[in-house]
Amino acid sequence: MSDRSDVTGETLREAGFDRTVSCYLRWAGSAWLVVTVVGIPLIPLWLLFSICYAPAYVRRLSARLTSHAVEVKKGVFFRSEATIPLNRITDIRLYDGPLMRAHKLRGLRVETAGQTTENASEGKLIGVTDVVEFRNAVLLQRQSVLDVAQPGDSGKAQGSTELLAEIRDILVRMEKRQQR
Repeated sequence: MSDRSDVTGETLREAGFDRTVSCYLRWAGSAWLVVTVVGIPLIPLWLLFSICYAPAYVRRLSARLTSHAVEVKKGVFFRSEATIPLNRITDIRLYDGPLMRAHKLRGLRVETAGQTTENASEGKLIGVTDVVEFRNAVLLQRQSVLDVAQPGDSGKAQGSTELLAEIRDILVRMEKRQQR
């Protein structure tokens, strides 16, 4: 990844990726073509294409944990680079399916506040080596970022409490007026 330490902080951990991801991609693409039935004639073309595409995809796949964010970079033809601030992360899910288990792979899905759809995720990675340790490192760093941010938030919490009390009082007055 490009050096962006001035924005996202120092690198704490880089994720490694299992080379069997390329084999998994080949099988997953073939399975998808079989399921669509119309894609069955395209399977030989997909297999030829995936011989070059899948290894290139795995080479471009990278993720790193910095002191303030998780940075994810992937793609061959359509490249994407995402910087996910640690304070926006709500959950990190590990997942796998039958085909992934057959290749001894697990996926990691980083979910954030403000996602547009329920099944969407900011960062989705397949084949991270030591995926549980990487997830735990992200969660620990996220907690330390949140702990640092909270002492200054006590004034905001007090203001929020006062605002909620004021809203409650307004609602009580409105209910009394409606009952008359």
